[in-house]
Amino acid sequence: MFPFYTLLVLMIQSFLSLLFNWLFWAIVLLIAMMYKRIAQTSRRLFDIPAEPLWPSVLMATVFGIIGGFIGSILLTIAGISVFEIGISYLWITAVALMLVQQRFLCFAYAGGLLSLSRLIFGFPDVSVAQVMGLVAILHMVEAVLILFSGYQEAVPVYVRTKEGQIVGGYNLQKFWPLPLVALAAWIVPSNEVIQGAVAMPDWWPLIKTELLSGQGETLYMMMPVVAALGYGDIALTALPRYKTRRAALELGGYSIILFLLAVAASNAPQVAILAALFGPLGHELLIFTGQRREMGGKPVFVQPEHGVMVLHVLRNSPLKKAGIRNGDIILSVNGSTVDDSYELRTVLLEAGEEIELEYWDSNTKKARCAVLTGNMWENPGFLPVPGRYESSFIEVSGSASLLQRWLRQLRRKIQGRWGK
Repeated sequence: MFPFYTLLVLMIQSFLSLLFNWLFWAIVLLIAMMYKRIAQTSRRLFDIPAEPLWPSVLMATVFGIIGGFIGSILLTIAGISVFEIGISYLWITAVALMLVQQRFLCFAYAGGLLSLSRLIFGFPDVSVAQVMGLVAILHMVEAVLILFSGYQEAVPVYVRTKEGQIVGGYNLQKFWPLPLVALAAWIVPSNEVIQGAVAMPDWWPLIKTELLSGQGETLYMMMPVVAALGYGDIALTALPRYKTRRAALELGGYSIILFLLAVAASNAPQVAILAALFGPLGHELLIFTGQRREMGGKPVFVQPEHGVMVLHVLRNSPLKKAGIRNGDIILSVNGSTVDDSYELRTVLLEAGEEIELEYWDSNTKKARCAVLTGNMWENPGFLPVPGRYESSFIEVSGSASLLQRWLRQLRRKIQGRWGK
């Protein structure tokens, strides 16, 4: 029988120590800076009022702690050992790949590359099954976090599609601090008595160690580790909640397949090549199909034939308090119909302090009425989808390459000096 309760107590003790670790709070501070940058970009694009930053950081921290605890349980059940995964090699490779493309800062690519190098050249000294098992578990945790919080704080954007149409959408950027309790395995002589050792069932670990040498018993110790996860995407064909739900299910399916391949590779080394290839290629396929679906699909956030669709509602705005949400369509103001954002602003200018809105509820698919108080002309508190004559937008392109940027800057400097 698996000693779940005993291990859970030990895990909680190690986990709580992480919450008082300065490195964990340093990552929280770094994430807060990332959210601040995102908020500044939104204000710069649409000149909307600043919203408090702390709710986003607090929710990211809470979800990160929950995700870290889930990840710790999965790492323990799998038996992933930090001594088998070459964590320094993983980070160095991930950072090097980031210089080629920023989105390659992901263990799916670094782990796959290191695993292939191990299988082909015998270097570095890592366990392919353990490395790809770690990649799978981290993506399982990411899928859970995306499902329950990936849609929150979505940033509204105007995007030009391949056909040249300017549509509304959402830039989905989430970051989570991830406190983890990982395992470290080593060999102890069989005649040594280990105090506090916990007997484990014969089937454990699911992913066996490969690199330990010597005679004796394999001993595992829990180690606190601080990490972070990030998620980036764009939603043009669905509301963020539905977009992230689909992304989470796809990522969850990818991680389950990769984990099964890692377990199989632990028992049948010939399967290791499949796990090493599926890690990066499967991840790349997810990104490719997701971007193709969004950029090639039918956009949702476009100017309707009648009314004005709401793209984004500010947190404490009158519309938010009245229950109007992203994707709803404002049909009339005080009985006057509106068919574009210019008509809406004109009507709001003359509406006074009490406003009766008729709108189409995108959730219930019914027309509803709401009474609002306050001067919405001065502070409308929402952002409509782009109008038919909108000219401001952002371009959606591939991930930026830091290396290309640096080489371009160096070439400009050389050309400038040569010209002189």
